[in-house]
Amino acid sequence: MSGVVAVHVGAGSHSSSLKGEYKKLMKQACNQAMEVLRGGGNAVDAVCTATQVLEDSPRTNAGYGSSLTADGAVECDASVMDGHTLRHGAVGAVPGVRNPVLLARQILEAQSQPRPGGLVPPSFLAGPGAQVWAASNNVETCQPSELVAERSQRIHEESLRNIQRLEEGGAKRRRYALPEEEEEMQGGLLDTVGAVCVDGSGYVASAVSSGGLLLKHTGRVGQAAVYGCGCWAENNCDGSGVSVGVSTTGCGEHLIRTMFARLCARAAITPELGANISHAVTTHFLESGFLEGVHPRMAGALILRHDPQAGTSDLYWLHTTRTMGVCYMTTQDRKPQAQFSELAEDKIGVSVNLQSKSFGGPGVIPVPVTTQEEPQAGPSRVGREEEEEEEEEEGGKSESSDEEEQPG
Repeated sequence: MSGVVAVHVGAGSHSSSLKGEYKKLMKQACNQAMEVLRGGGNAVDAVCTATQVLEDSPRTNAGYGSSLTADGAVECDASVMDGHTLRHGAVGAVPGVRNPVLLARQILEAQSQPRPGGLVPPSFLAGPGAQVWAASNNVETCQPSELVAERSQRIHEESLRNIQRLEEGGAKRRRYALPEEEEEMQGGLLDTVGAVCVDGSGYVASAVSSGGLLLKHTGRVGQAAVYGCGCWAENNCDGSGVSVGVSTTGCGEHLIRTMFARLCARAAITPELGANISHAVTTHFLESGFLEGVHPRMAGALILRHDPQAGTSDLYWLHTTRTMGVCYMTTQDRKPQAQFSELAEDKIGVSVNLQSKSFGGPGVIPVPVTTQEEPQAGPSRVGREEEEEEEEEEGGKSESSDEEEQPG
């Protein structure tokens, strides 16, 4: 069967001038993950490789370049889930680990190794203790200051000045120094990264990594580290015969209170994918009583559904934020496809933008599936915006959404 890898650079507010750079990064992540699959690696190997590439970029809010805490430090969350074994490994608020996703993966793997005296291996480690565990289990550590990127430091300092200005009765905040940073900060820096994959054996896996909210309190843990909230992977999901992998993004507090990853996985089981996912996100997130008084409600998810009997895979991505960037590739593809979807300003936090892509069985050309639905009257407002085709300059050539035209 054909393997599929997909990655995201989060749901948030991505600067228009940086979308080409984000696309290039996502393609690099997909390409490296696909090399792993083609070389005999499994789905867990692939999602960790892809997420590691995203963590290493100073442009993403994960690993190096993460948002800083109120105290000016980097503390990261990450998790990995193996749909075959159903094991889940996670780290929260960990300092001084260059690639938190690799630490989460190591914690996942350690759960299969028996320990003397009946000791139970951890599935979730947090804070300095997680860094100590990393150092003793061959996961690269570093000085915490080495994870602070110049961009993150600048945004942190300007954000603190703006807060101080507002507290002192300033009429309005100051604009950020760089136009692209001003554009991103207006929509909130929520760009968690992650990946989903189904390998040649039909096994699914997912991963997620995040530096958390800007100016968060030291020790704060977001959804990226929490079971059922940051990522989900399950072969034969709920006995349905269908396998599902999910990687989420958005405001961690919102996603934790709704167990968003597991919510999306359950909604993706049945064939009526689009309708079910839209209904689930609207009913159990946008209209959820667990988020009473919370506005706007910020979420995003990358969902991969694999039906082994039909030999097909469906990829969905959704967001209630202004933008979300995704990229995907199959083992049959020559190159990955990257794109951004966008939600209208008046629908942010109250509507969901849902996009999709279907991949056929062996020898079948992937066929794009895009569904459109306008917001409904009354409290349930679900809309799907038409996918925006961004212009990207690469070597003098311009690409739109990178979708190759398929023969009719």
